[in-house]
Amino acid sequence: MSSVRIDTYDRLKNLIISGELSPGEKLSETELAKKLSASRTPIREAFRQLQSESYINLIHNKGAYVAKVPPEKIEETYNIIALLEGYASEIMTEKVTSVDIKELRKMAQRMTLYASHKKYQEYTILNIEFHRFMTHFSGNSILIKIYEELRMQVYRYRMMSITIPGHWETYLLDHERIIDALSKKDALLVGRLTREHVGRVKKILVDFLKNNPGL
Repeated sequence: MSSVRIDTYDRLKNLIISGELSPGEKLSETELAKKLSASRTPIREAFRQLQSESYINLIHNKGAYVAKVPPEKIEETYNIIALLEGYASEIMTEKVTSVDIKELRKMAQRMTLYASHKKYQEYTILNIEFHRFMTHFSGNSILIKIYEELRMQVYRYRMMSITIPGHWETYLLDHERIIDALSKKDALLVGRLTREHVGRVKKILVDFLKNNPGL
């Protein structure tokens, strides 16, 4: 695959993963060619590749659409993410230092500030960094690879989960409890709290999507 094709594919995939192209949105080859400074040929090739990866649906005589992820699949994905993050956080407990704890607390404080000012994009980016910090700390390359692949599949719904009214305070409290357990080197508690946190996010998001099927 040429560098132009790879670049076009990567940039289009990132637009979908980041949520800049919304689930169900129709994709225009012409508009994307202008946006990505590419010809329509690599755009079409990217469409085919992304269809094979379930990011896009190509419908005969209708065009290309950003694929929606069914709530049931989101639920299944989060169930596995919870297990992976829980296990990774238990491993992290054995290695974490006071410097790492301070860094996590700083991140949690910044997330609180972002959420309180409704800066949801900044919050989402930092929240991903927070969870990735913990998971990558495990040092388990296979776990990290699977985790990143699963997270990409539901990434576009992450900002939606924080904007659902009445829950972000609970998410932030979960983070504080996880950090406190890490500081006490209580691996079993850290693992349980992490799994519960991911499970809570999953339930709130899945229930919201089931009650709003048009999204």
